[in-house]
Amino acid sequence: MSDPQQMFRRLADATAGDYDILGELGRGGMATVFLAHDLALDRRVAIKVMAPQLAAVDGMAERFLLEARVAAALSHPHIVPIHAVRRSGDLLYFVMQYVAGRSLDVVLAQSGPLSVPMVRAVLTQVGAALEAAHRRGIVHRDVKPANILIDARGDAVVADFGIARVEERRGTTQVGQTVGTPEYMSPEQCAGAALTGAADQYSLGVVAYELLTGAPPFTGDGLMQVVWRMVNEEIVPLERLRPECAGSVADTVHRMLAHDATDRWSTVAAAVAALPPLVLAPGDPVRDELIALAMQERRAPSTGAPSAGEPSTGAPTAILAAAPVDAASDDPGPTAVVTTVRLPFDSGVMTIDDEVTVPVELLAADGRAVGDAVPEWSVSDPTVVRVSAEGRLTALRTGSARVRVVAGAASAQLELTVTRSGLRDLGITPRPAMLEVGDRLALSVTGGADPAALRRRLVRWQSSDSRIARIDASGRVTALAEGTVEIVASAGGGRSALALRIARTVIASVHVTSPASRLAIGERMLLQAEPANPKGHPLEGYAVRWEVSDPAIAAISPSGVLTALRSGQVLVAARVEGRVGLAKFQVSPPER
Repeated sequence: MSDPQQMFRRLADATAGDYDILGELGRGGMATVFLAHDLALDRRVAIKVMAPQLAAVDGMAERFLLEARVAAALSHPHIVPIHAVRRSGDLLYFVMQYVAGRSLDVVLAQSGPLSVPMVRAVLTQVGAALEAAHRRGIVHRDVKPANILIDARGDAVVADFGIARVEERRGTTQVGQTVGTPEYMSPEQCAGAALTGAADQYSLGVVAYELLTGAPPFTGDGLMQVVWRMVNEEIVPLERLRPECAGSVADTVHRMLAHDATDRWSTVAAAVAALPPLVLAPGDPVRDELIALAMQERRAPSTGAPSAGEPSTGAPTAILAAAPVDAASDDPGPTAVVTTVRLPFDSGVMTIDDEVTVPVELLAADGRAVGDAVPEWSVSDPTVVRVSAEGRLTALRTGSARVRVVAGAASAQLELTVTRSGLRDLGITPRPAMLEVGDRLALSVTGGADPAALRRRLVRWQSSDSRIARIDASGRVTALAEGTVEIVASAGGGRSALALRIARTVIASVHVTSPASRLAIGERMLLQAEPANPKGHPLEGYAVRWEVSDPAIAAISPSGVLTALRSGQVLVAARVEGRVGLAKFQVSPPER
């Protein structure tokens, strides 16, 4: 059952008549999560399916069911709710709310560290969710960025109670078992000791540290290396890496990371209170920034190979050999199959004569973008809205229509309402005078008496020169080159413009991303190098020079296609104007 298409078909057969399975959202060692449409309630849901081969393993099915029961017992706005638990033969799955947005690990990989207010807001909401679980005697035990989602409203929600433990009962996970993700586990969890809410507090402290600095305080290849560093090394002070954190934020996070659980805050709520907490009202600029991060276009897969982060120019480059032009073909392998189609929004409002182009994201099963697939657009009522082959929507008359985009067996849809009344006074906020190359900023429109209705408006964003600054359908502007540009927003007959100057910047780091960190001999893989400015924002249009530590183990082409030649470990370097990004790969014999 390792074939994702076979899993897709089996789930579609098991849920026929109840759910329309749309595509894969993600997978782990224990389960795969699919996006589906609940036919009875006309809503999107996520369905988590246990790997069928694990059902025969003693205790695994019980543990899977426990996740659903534990999460279903927790009613909290910042915990993903469970709708149903079902079994069909050896297929065990549960249905939960679909959270449109991105997990924090993806946000970190794409955008780098967050601002201090954004981190305070996330910790306020996640802390409230964990405190609610702790009051019920439930310890999550796997708090990490991958299990914290930022939704389309800019709210943080906690997911995956798969290894949660109910303290007052003996479940499938007993004291002495070390379960979790090493970088985020508390010292007592690493030792297999009994856990309390203090363990989740430590993990949340690690998350806070990573959100602020870009990396957990202790990392390593596996549990033993992480534990060794935890015991033998001191945490680099947060204020040294982020000077603006000096004071309450740094003091609070460091106490959350105390080695001895008794030295931490008495509760997660007490820790959040010391930050102090940040509660976001609708329309708060911090909330708007979180919304933009949650809905931004994916730039790189979340399963990237480990990177050296920000190596100095004195990295051990003497061992690296530059790849000759013909070292590897530019063809990374067969074209991927589209399993997921994503749109930036599920619903929206237009006014007659409005025109908006909707960007679509086509993803393979491993999360990579499928660039050569061509989606097909259709609309339920072409007299209300017209849609072009490129996804450009034109509102024709009042009414409602459903726009659908299909690629292969995957699809997505957008519910549209066309109104007659327009917007007279339209504005853009915020209105900065200058950005640096690489900076990203979420813009939004103002105007009208109903802010909630305005947020549902499909706004047409335009840049006078997309070579200087690009703006996407959600209003997120990306500064690309030095110069001056005009950003224009139009909706409902209203129009507003913003003059924006883009200043030059420097390359502060280079990150290397890839679909995986392991290859079999003969396999090829496309790597990507992403330079970033001092704020951690990606830069575009820079030439990359690729090098490998041992050309006998792997070769790399000038465009970044890595070819595995023989078994061993190889270090790949991406050089961009004096900065170097590193990634390590393991080459193994092909499976027989």
